[in-house]
Amino acid sequence: MKAKRIFTVIALIAVFAFVLAGCGGKEEAVVTEVGTVPELATGQSLELTSSALTATTWSSPNGATVNLTAVPNGYAEGQSAAFVVRLEGEDAANVPCDWNGSAYTASADLNAADGYSYFVILTAADGTQSEVPVNTPANPTDDALLNMESALNSYCSMTVTASEQNGSKLTITEGSAEVQAPQITNEGETITCSKAELVLTLNEEEVARAELALEEAEIPGSYTADLAGTGFDIPAMEDDQELAVRLDVTLSNGQFLSAPGGTWMFLDGQMVTTVG
Repeated sequence: MKAKRIFTVIALIAVFAFVLAGCGGKEEAVVTEVGTVPELATGQSLELTSSALTATTWSSPNGATVNLTAVPNGYAEGQSAAFVVRLEGEDAANVPCDWNGSAYTASADLNAADGYSYFVILTAADGTQSEVPVNTPANPTDDALLNMESALNSYCSMTVTASEQNGSKLTITEGSAEVQAPQITNEGETITCSKAELVLTLNEEEVARAELALEEAEIPGSYTADLAGTGFDIPAMEDDQELAVRLDVTLSNGQFLSAPGGTWMFLDGQMVTTVG
């Protein structure tokens, strides 16, 4: 009887040991190494496996900070990288990159201008250098960063090329409007056009409004509208009084844009176009 109890205790101890060993094995299996790249082998050429550019806007549209993240195909002690931005063939920025264990990072402050090109210059441990284009006009990955001045600014414009008056009705028979919202924004925020209206004024006093239906154009943040058929009721006028139409736009970030359009003068009982 005593021997039987001893055998039972030994069996239970064995079971618990097995369970604990199994649990320990599971705990070890979930441990993984994160945030590293392979060690660069001797004689292996240094290259990039991926790169990304983002932008942080300034308080004014005078420029932006462009941030680089570039992942090499391997890492060896002594290698380095530089973030180079060129404008019209000259270096606008040449910034040494930091290595964070998994990627090279750098930031460059750039004044608003069109025509930038972006490169990473890799230097291997033996001093061998290679230049890798990451965003250039020949191989664009982000057109907005290439043409930063245009992408930072927002604007609207309108043109009236033909109109007709029928009694107290003025109708635009040919014309167009264009709106461009900023393409470079913080954290990739998409800014859209919330509202667009044509405003008719008589001697600079508002007399009528007409809401426009805008269509998205091919360029991100760009909108167009055909003004043909847009009409206004006009008040009684006297000679030398002037009618004018302008475009008012409100963007989704609250920014307000305005642009002048056609102008008409009332002369000898006739409406005469003075500006198209």
